[in-house]
Amino acid sequence: MPSPDSSAEWAGLPEIHMAGFLKSTLGLGEAGRLMAHGMEAAGVPFSTSSWQKDDKLDTASPSPAATAPEPSTASARNGISLLSMNGDYLTGFVAGGGAPWLDQRYVISVWFWETPDMPAATTEGFRFVDEVWTASPFVQQILEKHSNGIPIRLFTLPVIPPQGTREAALARFPLGERFVFLFTFNYQSEVMRKNPEGACAAFAAAFPEPAADGPLCVIKSMASAQFPVDHALLRQHWAHRPDILFMDDFLSAQDRDLLVHRSDACLSLHRAEGLGLSLLEAMACGKPCIATGYSGNLAFMTPENSWLIPWKTIPAGPGSLHFSPDQTWADPDLPAAAAAIREVAAGGPEVQRRAAAGQAWVLTHHDPRRCGQEIGGLFRQAATRPIRPKTIPSSGRSAVFQSLAQLRGMESCLNAPPPSAWETLTSLRHLSKDLERLSRARRRTLSHLLEAAKNQQRLEADALDNVQRHLERLTQQLCTLIRRLPRNPPV
Repeated sequence: MPSPDSSAEWAGLPEIHMAGFLKSTLGLGEAGRLMAHGMEAAGVPFSTSSWQKDDKLDTASPSPAATAPEPSTASARNGISLLSMNGDYLTGFVAGGGAPWLDQRYVISVWFWETPDMPAATTEGFRFVDEVWTASPFVQQILEKHSNGIPIRLFTLPVIPPQGTREAALARFPLGERFVFLFTFNYQSEVMRKNPEGACAAFAAAFPEPAADGPLCVIKSMASAQFPVDHALLRQHWAHRPDILFMDDFLSAQDRDLLVHRSDACLSLHRAEGLGLSLLEAMACGKPCIATGYSGNLAFMTPENSWLIPWKTIPAGPGSLHFSPDQTWADPDLPAAAAAIREVAAGGPEVQRRAAAGQAWVLTHHDPRRCGQEIGGLFRQAATRPIRPKTIPSSGRSAVFQSLAQLRGMESCLNAPPPSAWETLTSLRHLSKDLERLSRARRRTLSHLLEAAKNQQRLEADALDNVQRHLERLTQQLCTLIRRLPRNPPV
């Protein structure tokens, strides 16, 4: 809870308004909610607006620590807009009613990304912001390569430790006393990147023969209904392993927390992560964590507090919905992961020491109030900086039509009947100015048309890339299904 004098502490801050996918199950939504929780804990005043994933305004509700109204242009320079959404969503955000959040305001956007290169649709978002925040040095380095001078600042994401007890977890998930490795992921976050196949393969290599009282690997997923072929292929591939359990049921927030408490270790053999929130939450509960030693999770995982798996760089290749084939990411060493899994399952003083070190780190450095204080300090610094001129997109037809209407109005004036003789002298000196204004209007109209054409071209290119990736993915899945068909089907 905020301290009694927190309002005085932040008295000099301008009004802060936060918008984001605050009701979404994706990582961007959870990151926004955690930032809001941290600001509340530190007493930083702000208000929030939740936007739907399709970029339409959903609901607006002030935080408990805030009394600030929705952003308006009346007191624009006194405000800061915090947008918890990646750059590729900002164009749609502005077109869907978010323009007042940018106009004459200091704009901060919170971004995450997972591979060294960024698509044009994401880098386009830099035109709308004054600075970008991210929660890991890995992502910061990626963004700085593409930001064209826009500052990229680090902040620490608050973490709320999962609530519950071991006893309640055992009752909710009756898996006996077996040692449980937990891997959680969302299919919408790219199954190839999350790499559940690698987690299953490493677990199977660690324990080649399933035992009735041996360890279990629980694969908890979300949104499999949107990716039924991926889910079916994964389950079918490991159907012969009764010690690999797949869960895709909807779990309440309480049950999700209890599942973490029921687990004995957390596993993530990802190919790339912007941060790794599930690992942070498991470490906060004192669980030993095994993860690929690459990308955003290195912001909080070290060889002293976790098990980092070596890797080699590979291309993403075909089949990804979000990343082009020439992007690169990590391929974790599965034999090394299997050895780490066996070590953690065996337990002992070293396992306990690393798990305790990880818990102490997360509870200290990711404490919500401490993180909220850090975020408030970043706001205080931002309030001293000038607002950068921003380019509001003119890709919509309205800007073009407005320019054309203005141009037609000016041309109609010039095409009016000629003045009488006595008006000629007084009108002549205005003619050059009218022609100059007409020339500027024509240039402005052509500029809008050119910008609209460029934006449309970018949209069509992105759509074409998306269709191509879908086709590659379907082709890959079809080939996999064909390989798994029986060679001699029954007659």
